[in-house]
Amino acid sequence: MKALSLLLPFALIALVTAAKVGNPEKGSHQRTVLSRGFVTEGASIGDVNGDGSADLVAGPHWYAGPDFKEKNRYYPGEALNPKGYAHSSFLSWVMDVNGDGRNDILQVAHGPAFHLDIYLQPGEGSKAEAWPKHRVVTSFGGESPEMIDITGDGKPELVGLKKDVWGFYSGDWTEPTKAWSFHAVSENTKAGHYTHGLGVGDLNGDKRIDIIWKEGWYECPENPTGGLWKFHKFQFSPQGGAQMLVYDVDGDGDNDIVTSLWAHGWGMAWFENSAKDGGVDLKKHIIMPSNSKPGAGGVVFSQHHSLAMGDFNADGLTDFVTGKRWWAHGGGDPGADQPAVLYWFELKRSEKHGVEFIPHLVDTDSGVGTQVAVGDLDGDDKTDIGVGNKKGIYIFRTK
Repeated sequence: MKALSLLLPFALIALVTAAKVGNPEKGSHQRTVLSRGFVTEGASIGDVNGDGSADLVAGPHWYAGPDFKEKNRYYPGEALNPKGYAHSSFLSWVMDVNGDGRNDILQVAHGPAFHLDIYLQPGEGSKAEAWPKHRVVTSFGGESPEMIDITGDGKPELVGLKKDVWGFYSGDWTEPTKAWSFHAVSENTKAGHYTHGLGVGDLNGDKRIDIIWKEGWYECPENPTGGLWKFHKFQFSPQGGAQMLVYDVDGDGDNDIVTSLWAHGWGMAWFENSAKDGGVDLKKHIIMPSNSKPGAGGVVFSQHHSLAMGDFNADGLTDFVTGKRWWAHGGGDPGADQPAVLYWFELKRSEKHGVEFIPHLVDTDSGVGTQVAVGDLDGDDKTDIGVGNKKGIYIFRTK
């Protein structure tokens, strides 16, 4: 693997980059402001009303695609002070939970612990203003939980912590609104309820979903529920970032990892994986350093509290999007008052430069939340972006 090269062919405004001065870079996406109110810490994309178009879920509201002009409420909630938190909504997913043909909404909320609520779409339809709520997980930890099929039964599990133990919560899909059960994959890690950094994906090439956090990774056994998983210690970052994205960055046939290094501070990196004979060897490549100095293309910003994958230019390579979670703690974090930027990082590979992550500015006044939504909203094969956070609710379509 050749040395990492990080380039950006544009000069960026000084407030955003603290490195390059010149003509402002134009945003790569068309921006639509849906609301300036603070009602959610994150957003998700899915077909809520079953019309074949992707919708945006943001807190108590869902916006109907493809034009997102129609706002619908499915539980009570009003705009909040951005110095606080939107306790009812941190992350969400859209799926048909009870098999009735109507998509429901799963919502991670907080107060005082994280918990998982299922809002069942009622019989009268998606535009009903009060969907029945069922709390299926009363208390779990980890600020970037994942919803993914770990067991191979075709149904997703919620990956997170229970009293400092990593594992996953499973529902009884014949009665999915009853309490979900927890399966431990680790000993007590002393990770802490609000630990940062979580990823899921196949690291060792055995076609099974491993669980990754800032201190290492747990290898999924042939029977995921058969006992504790083997732990491989590796220090990704001391503080922990956000979603740890697992995909083949360098195109060598095994999965690598892209992650922020500190969700409330500075730093982002990708970890090159050399998987041989079932083993995993990880090498760190800096995208942005763990301080306020510029990184890729002269870009620097803090508080990258959520990341998501997508193909933003339809070139067949997987890119990623992230940005600043503005005022995550009411303005007390490093770089908190700098612009709430949003970037997508283009993946390029070449014999000359190896892997390049090229940042493209999307916006300077929105950023991300605890979850950034991605999906193709207009059928052009390019990934679009949805944002819900303390700056409001936004759609960004690729131009």
